[in-house]
Amino acid sequence: MDTQVRTPQQIFMQPQRLLVPLFQRPYVWNQESQWMPLWQDLERVANRLLASPDQQQPHFLGAVVFQQIQNPTGNLQQRTVIDGQQRLTTLQILLDALHAEINSVGESDASKRLELLIRNPKEYCDHHEDQFKVWPTNKDRQAFNEVMAMDSPAAYQSLKNKDSKLALAHQFFSEQFRQWLNGGGVEEISARVKAMERTTRELLQIVVIDLTASENAQEIFETLNARGSQLTAADLIKNFVFQRLLEQGADIESSYSNHWKQFETGFWEQEISVGRVKVPRSSIFLNHWLICQTTEEIVSREVFSRFKSFADYDVKPMTMPALLERIHAGHPLSTRILSIRVMCLRVP
Repeated sequence: MDTQVRTPQQIFMQPQRLLVPLFQRPYVWNQESQWMPLWQDLERVANRLLASPDQQQPHFLGAVVFQQIQNPTGNLQQRTVIDGQQRLTTLQILLDALHAEINSVGESDASKRLELLIRNPKEYCDHHEDQFKVWPTNKDRQAFNEVMAMDSPAAYQSLKNKDSKLALAHQFFSEQFRQWLNGGGVEEISARVKAMERTTRELLQIVVIDLTASENAQEIFETLNARGSQLTAADLIKNFVFQRLLEQGADIESSYSNHWKQFETGFWEQEISVGRVKVPRSSIFLNHWLICQTTEEIVSREVFSRFKSFADYDVKPMTMPALLERIHAGHPLSTRILSIRVMCLRVP
């Protein structure tokens, strides 16, 4: 394990692909909770740099965890994103938005420097998606590809995925960058470009934990996320199941499409009130399903830990593909319980 503090330039400069596996949750950041606070941080650092160019006060963005993937020498280097995919995806979106806005004001040198952080050189790209430094989970790939491949000026309303969080994030950061870059009039644009470019490339800091291919990524993921985080039971169970499928050499793309994809539709992701808290329907289903399988009372905060125990001990030697099929099919009793509850929850 190697741990270093790095800037976006140090993370994204070299030709590489940071792959978000399909068992990670989709992109969920939003304007109120993440985009606006991040923008305010960027604006504060850039304003400080604009006022005093010699000041170098970085801003800490948190931590990410990568795991190395063994690939032939000379090929495009790849790493799996174990944790931090929301942060990394957002950074790529905002860097691309800034790149477009800087291009639009004619600052070509700064634009070219930023492009090195969002595109891999064509010489390293065997496939279309190889151009992207970050490649998100299955559900987000179409929207990410579309928004990152947009021509300038961006026509957001013409996008097929215009309502996706990725498109909305790109539009939000584009608008903020445009207003800030032009906020001092034409005579200040060049200085503002330099300040914001330097802020995004050099003055953001991220702790990068880089695991070797043999280290246990699942344990680290759980340590970082399962204890007091906002990941749902469905998020954690999905990660656990598909990590095991990967270890067992199963066809995870097929397993996802056939047995899990439906849990990431709007209906199942919608949060509904359970007592004083709101929980996604998918997590409620898994709670009911697990109760039916174990005939035990399981409270919502214990669903993930009990599922791990169930998979590791209660149903051995059942394979993980077989267990995933059982979840998809649903136990008759859990299905009836869920059906009754879903019908009740459909009522406004």
